[in-house]
Amino acid sequence: MRSRIASIALMLALAGTSFSLATRVIPTADLGKRVPMTTIAFTPKSFEGVRTSDFVVAEEDDVPIVRGRDKSGKRWKVTLPPPTHGIWKTELNGARTYYFAGYTGGAGMAPDSWILALSFDERGRPMPFYVRSYSAYDKDGIRDLLNLDGTGPELVHQSWLEAPPLLESRAGYYVTTLYQQRGVYWYRADGRHGLKTFPLYEQWVMLPGREPEEIAAPEDAKKWRTDYGNDPRSGIRSTVTTAKDGSITAGPELGCALNQIEVLVSDSKDGREIGLNPLIGTYSSELLETLAAAHLRVVFTGVSAKGCTASVAWANSASK
Repeated sequence: MRSRIASIALMLALAGTSFSLATRVIPTADLGKRVPMTTIAFTPKSFEGVRTSDFVVAEEDDVPIVRGRDKSGKRWKVTLPPPTHGIWKTELNGARTYYFAGYTGGAGMAPDSWILALSFDERGRPMPFYVRSYSAYDKDGIRDLLNLDGTGPELVHQSWLEAPPLLESRAGYYVTTLYQQRGVYWYRADGRHGLKTFPLYEQWVMLPGREPEEIAAPEDAKKWRTDYGNDPRSGIRSTVTTAKDGSITAGPELGCALNQIEVLVSDSKDGREIGLNPLIGTYSSELLETLAAAHLRVVFTGVSAKGCTASVAWANSASK
């Protein structure tokens, strides 16, 4: 993980195929506790023809499609966004997990990387955990996937929290949060892990002579704190009522006007389909419209009040 000067932090430009957290809040001793990962594919190698014991990958119109079958023989499919840069695997604590990562196209203070982790439940169905972050990855895997407590893996996630303008300058906080895998799901892991207590807040003021400063939680931090945990049992149940022309409407249970779903999981009698960025692309848009027309109850996890986004939407038409 590299320290970036303020101008680079503002641009967050793509630099090769290795990304990093924007700040150095994690001590070097903790960064050394990186989880070993098995590399399956890494750019510039094409993902076409990639085959594992759980799935195969094919590229359709330059879009990577991951296909497999669950234990009952039902098909499942994951549509990844281009560009996808790497696929890796871990086998820890009895759980086999695959990681996919790529570039978001984010500009300004937007996160430059996305990470998708797929684990498998007792029925052999893939369970997605998804975040956008300033995360690092290279040919050996996710550099921010650590084992700080000996019970890992734990993924370091970082986001930008805008603050009111200070002296007509950009100001805000990099918020660093930890997510821990327990079984097939991921949960936000607040508190002491390794040498730090999470979440961490680092204040940035884009003025000459002002260095980033690690601080206690700001007064409004709790209001904007996010939780991208993906356990549907703790999700919010609502209904997608309309989905058309790049916009969606959900019920009032969310407490905000939904702007974005990062990952859509759709179960039917034929199997499971998972699409990233479901408001982009014909396949995902049509699937969302079908769910809205059926007035299905949907479980939303990873709901963020800031911008009103949901990390994962879980829908099941087979139960209707």
